[in-house]
Amino acid sequence: MKTRNNADKIGRPSVNLNTKFFLIFIISLIVSILSFFLFIFINPQFGDIRNQQIDQQKEEETIRKLLVQLTHSFEEKQMNLDDIDNIASVLNPITDAYPNLGFLVANAKGDVLFHSNNKKIKSTNVQYLLKQKLAAESTGNQSFNAHYSSFISLLSLQGDIGYLIIEGPSFAPIFSPNRYIYQVYMGLGGSVLIFFVLFLLCTRPITRYIKQIEEGINKIVNKDWTYSIPVKGKNELSFLAKNINWMTQQMRQRFEKERKVEQAKNELITNLSHDLRTPLTSIIGYLTLVKDKQYKNSEELEQYIQTTYGISFKLKNLLDELFEYTKLSLPDVDMHFQKVDLSGVLYQLVGEYIPMFENRGLSVIVDIPDDDAVFISIDIEKMIRVFDNLLSNAEKYSHEGGDIEIDLYTNDKQVITRISNTTDQIDSEELSHLFDKFYRMDKARSSKVAGSGIGLSIAKRIVELHQGEIWAESEKEKITMYVALPLHQDIKEKETIYEDL
Repeated sequence: MKTRNNADKIGRPSVNLNTKFFLIFIISLIVSILSFFLFIFINPQFGDIRNQQIDQQKEEETIRKLLVQLTHSFEEKQMNLDDIDNIASVLNPITDAYPNLGFLVANAKGDVLFHSNNKKIKSTNVQYLLKQKLAAESTGNQSFNAHYSSFISLLSLQGDIGYLIIEGPSFAPIFSPNRYIYQVYMGLGGSVLIFFVLFLLCTRPITRYIKQIEEGINKIVNKDWTYSIPVKGKNELSFLAKNINWMTQQMRQRFEKERKVEQAKNELITNLSHDLRTPLTSIIGYLTLVKDKQYKNSEELEQYIQTTYGISFKLKNLLDELFEYTKLSLPDVDMHFQKVDLSGVLYQLVGEYIPMFENRGLSVIVDIPDDDAVFISIDIEKMIRVFDNLLSNAEKYSHEGGDIEIDLYTNDKQVITRISNTTDQIDSEELSHLFDKFYRMDKARSSKVAGSGIGLSIAKRIVELHQGEIWAESEKEKITMYVALPLHQDIKEKETIYEDL
């Protein structure tokens, strides 16, 4: 029995669907995280803070340079700390040029000797300012006042130690925690939205394919067995689609086979009723004549009985052939194979038919090798039925005085038997139906040649059970039957062959 290996026909998926979903999830997650940080860092607050830091650095650099210049100016003029007027003459032009800065000069004790008129300096406690400055430098926080930052330089004037202090405005922090938290929430919400949108977009082809498979299954359930689900990719879904298509094909083939069986059954009933009705009608007719004593004498009665007997015998032969064809058409047929010399078997059969051929004036041309045996594994009883049927047809349908040719030859794979005879020309359309059951050509039906139309169907079935071929060819008024059987067939004796109808 021929079976189908699913593993050979349908390949396993090369891409695991779980792995694909996991990769989509990871990629979507990475993109959403990157989007979150990008959304946070493009916050305008960070740009303003960076600009403020740049401006503050420029301002501080300017103050430091000014502090260095003033320190050199005081030391070059060789003034002392008590010369307040000289100190003021140096600082007043500077204070006018930098109104946003505060200037202070103090001695080593912390006493303020000069301070600018704009009152930018909020404390005159120089010791406190020094401590704050040292504390700010030690912690790295240069801005120890919320609004001002101090820059201090040591002065050495004529042996006196003093301090020059410049205090400039600090940049008020513009960072808003509430706004930043709001921005974080917005970034988090946006990244979550990006994750879901990206994940849905990436999985949409998969879900859409699942929907397509579902729709295909619904069509198949509604007996649309001609529908085939498209196979996309190489994953579990495509593997499922292939299996569904294969099952659909099997269902379609099963349905078609059942339809053919039903059709064959209907044809069988129709043909059987036709072929049985004619002899039964004749039998009933003759028996009615006998029953009603509608005969002239005993000779006519005997004729009626003999005719009825002959018709009954033909009816029996028809039923026997029908029974045999039914047996051969079953899914499992018991076959008894054995090695035989086919040339010897065929030669013996032809010898039995030669008297019948000669009785009708038919010339027999035999080309069967008698010196070289052709051994082959066959069910001898069934194959004799095949050749007997072909030889019988050749005798029945040959023209008077025609030729019958019987050949046997082999090739590398087959042993071929050819039986030809002269008969009426056969159309190609009739030739194609010659092996159909109950088929008889119109000329044969109109003739007086008895036949059931099952013999060639039985022969075809037997040859198929031997894994061979049988066919017919016609050329003008000559028809040739071919039977090709496997030459090298290793089949055990009494092997049972299972073959689907």
